[in-house]
Amino acid sequence: MKLSIPIEVELSLPNPIRVETALSRFPVHRLAKHGEIAIDIREKNETGEVSIRWEVTHNSKYGQPGPLAYKLDTLIINRKIEEATRPIPRIIRLGSLKEIAARLGLGGDTNLVKTALRQNAFAGITAKIRYRCHDGTERTLEADFTRYHVVFTGEELPDGRKADAVYIVLSDLYMQVINGATTRPLDYDYLKNLPPAAQRFYEVLSYRMYATLKNDRPRAKLLYSEFCTYAPLVRQYDRTVVQPQMARIHAPHRKSGYIASVDYEQAIDGDGRPDWLMLYTPGPKARAEYRAFARRGGPTVLEVEPFALSPAPTLPAPGPSPLETELIARGITPAMAGELVRDHSEEKVRPQIEQLDWLVETKPKKVADPAAWLVAAIRNGHAAPKGFVSKAERERREAERKAQEREKAEQQRREREQAARAQARRQAVDAYLERLSPAEREALEAEALAQAGPEARQSYENAAPARFRATVLLNLLREHVAQELEWGTIPAG
Repeated sequence: MKLSIPIEVELSLPNPIRVETALSRFPVHRLAKHGEIAIDIREKNETGEVSIRWEVTHNSKYGQPGPLAYKLDTLIINRKIEEATRPIPRIIRLGSLKEIAARLGLGGDTNLVKTALRQNAFAGITAKIRYRCHDGTERTLEADFTRYHVVFTGEELPDGRKADAVYIVLSDLYMQVINGATTRPLDYDYLKNLPPAAQRFYEVLSYRMYATLKNDRPRAKLLYSEFCTYAPLVRQYDRTVVQPQMARIHAPHRKSGYIASVDYEQAIDGDGRPDWLMLYTPGPKARAEYRAFARRGGPTVLEVEPFALSPAPTLPAPGPSPLETELIARGITPAMAGELVRDHSEEKVRPQIEQLDWLVETKPKKVADPAAWLVAAIRNGHAAPKGFVSKAERERREAERKAQEREKAEQQRREREQAARAQARRQAVDAYLERLSPAEREALEAEALAQAGPEARQSYENAAPARFRATVLLNLLREHVAQELEWGTIPAG
């Protein structure tokens, strides 16, 4: 399915920031504002051996690094690292807490900055990866580490100085990686104006976009499952949820002209679950970035090998989507069906299909050309015809009717069981009474009367004539025997 994107953008010269390509490919932060998302990536090679492992744990006191910690890392700390001379020094000055808060748009809330700094500092990484160095060689990193620790104003730095601002002290292993790894350019001004999920999308897609433009390919490719893994993002499996989810992330890149169009091709991952291959046509901003970064004397554009999730998903043979098939079945041409599905959401298309089917069944004379009626209804959003009841409402009513029938049947069953128990109880009592001698019965009647409540005895004493009194006594006797049978104080048989 192709999504065309209108582009209204004023292009400006990119302000480059060079980011190392070894670790920035992998996620450290959750991008959702609330909750937690596990970051645990494991990929196996053809022999079943784990070839890539990336796991991030966090400190329970400060919490998982979130959107603010992500912005702090990518916009403040990465910029300071990029501005440092090579080799990158171990101790890097960030500025005062107020300065950092202002750059992150937090006003004077320095407590948020402190928490984000600590979240990043305590994020523990377990890694097994390979990365490319400046000299073309490849290195393997297999270790457990943190990237840096924080020294606040007034505290002592490792070199003995008293900190006049907030500093980070890089760990030896982290410093070794970022000093040796290749770098790639991003537009810093563009980056800092993006919300976290869209910013991460830019970081991930830029690998593919550079390679696409460098090799003169028409579109950059990115698997939905890949992006969810490396963003990280909660993965969905329903296309009607996936596209709106990604549309929100695409929106600022559509507006800027970084991407000109998006295609979705349905796929299946190695576990047989639904996946989608997303294909992006570079927009004028992406092309302008490439020209600026690739020009002589500018930052070097490096084509980085794409992420490789194993096993790779398979693409089904091209064909109409299920929704397009439904439109075609109602007389709409395949080309028109594709256009309608491309330009209108399923939530808009499906109700019009249902209304057409209802009209054809109940009022066929009102629809001379079903296909033409359906095309107009989808485009114009026809109101539901008088008397129409949607499938969802019919299903709700039917479910309610069945529930009422089940409740009625259950009530009748309970009443039958209750009547059967009462009859069995009465038969057991009468059988017991028939076995008694006159003297035994008289004694039992006296016992029943003695144990009866005041109201029952009063009813017996006030009953007249004598036959009514006998009836009251018989009822008291039966109730007394029934209780004794239930308690097991007299034999049942």
